[in-house]
Amino acid sequence: MRAYPARRPIQRPGWVWLGIGLQVFVGVMAVPVGLLMVADPNGSPVGIPHDWIADTPFGSFLLPGLFLLLVNGVGQLGAAAMAIARHWLAPWVMGGLGVALVAWIAVQLLFIPLSFLQPLILVIGVVEGVVALLWLRPLARYSPHD
Repeated sequence: MRAYPARRPIQRPGWVWLGIGLQVFVGVMAVPVGLLMVADPNGSPVGIPHDWIADTPFGSFLLPGLFLLLVNGVGQLGAAAMAIARHWLAPWVMGGLGVALVAWIAVQLLFIPLSFLQPLILVIGVVEGVVALLWLRPLARYSPHD
């Protein structure tokens, strides 16, 4: 009986390192900013005017700070570690977090003015998603009955 992919490392093409690098970049940038936003949700520690969020459904930067810290920070770093370890869920998590980055920017664009980081993070989210899809494509041909 052959082992399912969950029981052994999956293949990781060399170009997946692009996605891993982007995940580490996003995670390293998101953790300290998320921590600052959670510690002081008025936005002043990171130089964001409180007026930008005061009249939104959030009211403060606490929930966005938690999302930034846990999903875009710890989540991205954890997913990078999974990809390095060639865990079978790594491409799925990378793709999901790429979609989360795109959604993160979409929500930002609804409530706050455009900054130079938003297009950059949007592109990173799309690239993570594409890397994940390309990584998953050959894995989809795997059959546990081979």
